[in-house]
Amino acid sequence: MIYVRADGNTNIGMGHIMRCLSISDAISDIADASKKPVFILAKNADKEDIDCCLKIINDRGYEAITIDNDYRRMEKEIPLLANILSKDKTDVVLVDSYQVTVSYYEQLRRMAKVVCLEDMGYSYPVDLLINYNIYATDIADKYLGNEIEHKPDRVMLGVKYQPLRKEFSNVQCNTLIKDIVSDVMITTGGSDPNYATGAMLEKLTKEAAFKNIRFHVVSGPFNTNADRMKKEYKEQQNVIIYTGLSDLSELIKKCDVVITATGSTIYEVSALGIPFISFYYAENQRQGAEAFARLINVVNAGCFNLDNDAYQNMQVVDNIVNALKKCICDKEYRELLSNEERQLVDGKGAVRIAQAILELEERR
Repeated sequence: MIYVRADGNTNIGMGHIMRCLSISDAISDIADASKKPVFILAKNADKEDIDCCLKIINDRGYEAITIDNDYRRMEKEIPLLANILSKDKTDVVLVDSYQVTVSYYEQLRRMAKVVCLEDMGYSYPVDLLINYNIYATDIADKYLGNEIEHKPDRVMLGVKYQPLRKEFSNVQCNTLIKDIVSDVMITTGGSDPNYATGAMLEKLTKEAAFKNIRFHVVSGPFNTNADRMKKEYKEQQNVIIYTGLSDLSELIKKCDVVITATGSTIYEVSALGIPFISFYYAENQRQGAEAFARLINVVNAGCFNLDNDAYQNMQVVDNIVNALKKCICDKEYRELLSNEERQLVDGKGAVRIAQAILELEERR
């Protein structure tokens, strides 16, 4: 069996689940039905969160097992995993979590082959470590350096391993950069604890330069501010709010510019060649935002965080406003961004990871 150990909830968003679903889809496409991954999730205090995750996983055609453990205390779940995994150590477990420890992986590896997704520069004693981020090759020494104590057997580093969904793979990209910007998408990912969307809309909808722009706002499954946003902007004719959106790619293709939190969305947008403006919430997102801004001409608007004071967050909003004005006024700039993005991301990362996992499973 191939198992996926990942969680999603209001605090950590949905990125871990969505990445692993992309890889699982690729495994299912390549292998026979017997290799279809099974998800393992920790139970959370908020039943709505776990139910949301289970629905998303089940709707994609995958079985999910819940274990009675706090997702923040992963070492305590090892005995529970021992009851699930095969006693002959023939299983493969893909782990995507920020709550892992070296000890967790050492114990899990005694029971199965272990693959981990990692983006913070921490080395772990696993069979395969994958850092799919654009900056991963710059920190290769953190995984392979001579002084590293807990080295993985194999690493796969860089944006070529970014596990995007199938709709962003093998894209025959004929992105048309229009003369006039009319549609802009805003997304904060699976959640929006800081209500960044509200802060952006407050400014964007009052700018004369944007009076003819339609703002397409994607509300993620763990957005606790969704009802507030709908109430505040229900009378705003040029603000369209989407909840439960199943096909993000079609909406992205309809838009001329995307304003997005740094995460998998920036890679999806890049695969389609749609100009974007980024911002970030946390340290693990900062590296990606800064790396993109170094490599291409995209604007990194900065960190939008509850720990910031009001001035800092409004500065991020002002940066987004100015970047959008540049996009509206400069078609050549948008054409440049589109070309640069497509050269960076080919959308085939999930297939490359799936092939590596299946090879590991065959060599067990």
